Amino acid sequence: MRQLRARPLRLAWFAAAAVVVGVGCHREVEMIPLIDRKIAITDRFYDVEALTPDRAIVIGYGGKVLETQDGGTSWARVASGTADHALYSLTFIDGTVGWIVGQDGLILHTADGGKTWQRQKSDTDRYLFSVMALDRQRVYAVGDRSTLTMTTDGGQTWKAQQVKAIGDDMTKGVSVAAQDPVFYDVLFLDPSAGWISGEFGKLLQTTDGGATWTERQKTLMGEEFFDPLDLPTLFGMSFLSPTVAVAAGLDARLARTADAGATWGWETIESSYPLLDPFFDVHLFPDGSGWAIGAAGQVVRRAAGETTWRTADLGQPIFTWLRGMSFLDQKNAWLVGGYGLILHTTDGGETWLPCLG
Repeated sequence: MRQLRARPLRLAWFAAAAVVVGVGCHREVEMIPLIDRKIAITDRFYDVEALTPDRAIVIGYGGKVLETQDGGTSWARVASGTADHALYSLTFIDGTVGWIVGQDGLILHTADGGKTWQRQKSDTDRYLFSVMALDRQRVYAVGDRSTLTMTTDGGQTWKAQQVKAIGDDMTKGVSVAAQDPVFYDVLFLDPSAGWISGEFGKLLQTTDGGATWTERQKTLMGEEFFDPLDLPTLFGMSFLSPTVAVAAGLDARLARTADAGATWGWETIESSYPLLDPFFDVHLFPDGSGWAIGAAGQVVRRAAGETTWRTADLGQPIFTWLRGMSFLDQKNAWLVGGYGLILHTTDGGETWLPCLG
């Protein structure tokens, strides 16, 4: 199970929260009584999905699901059916049909835009860290111990497998964990072409719908990395096109391919952060610009036409990890993380407003 490295700066965050606690996502909103607040300092949010410019769903620890329909001014708690499982990832198709995955193989499904959620049998009890829906029938989820579970009938049945990749050069002397790495993200571009990223820099590619997988991360090795086990774990991925993609990982690393994954290299980052903590998520836009967020609250962005990632100014200090990110378009986006942090922008990231419910 991945341990998110939240930093113990509670006093500083409480001070910041005291300044903005009454504003929601808009400064004209009056202070909300404590008993009515839906977001607490103890909340840990792992993912967010922007559905419209005003509507978003946030998920996190303890089975928590929140929904806003007014751009974050107010929030409603949505029943998930569990208070014992962390919810790590969610995905939607056309804003109506969606899935959430989490601890112990938990899979939740909605067919009414997130108003209600029902459990589906996932065929695994492994932690699931990422879910991706290609359409209403084909959905994929990955997690602990090299687990991939998928459905081709909208979740009526799920079939789990332990992925063994072609080109795996792990020796008998390495640990069981190294032989069965954790998978942190899955993306399918079409019913045949898909990718998985995970521990030890794993970048696995399929061209037959997941029947077989081939390792592609060895091209990241060079003067700096001599052993595959030294490659930084890779978390989130984003594809600009079938040939261009970026993966975010440990040691504040961003890996990039421009030839459909045949070769990968490391991106250039100029940042005011120490760049010691991992990037958890990355998002690319059609013009080549993008954003990446990480464990120390670090945020970097790349402008269109540039090749270097630079520190992004959020207009406020961030005293916790950032785990989930969702861009509806280049103007409207959400960031979520520890200490109940939810940030929202409607101007392409020029300003970010906190939502404290």
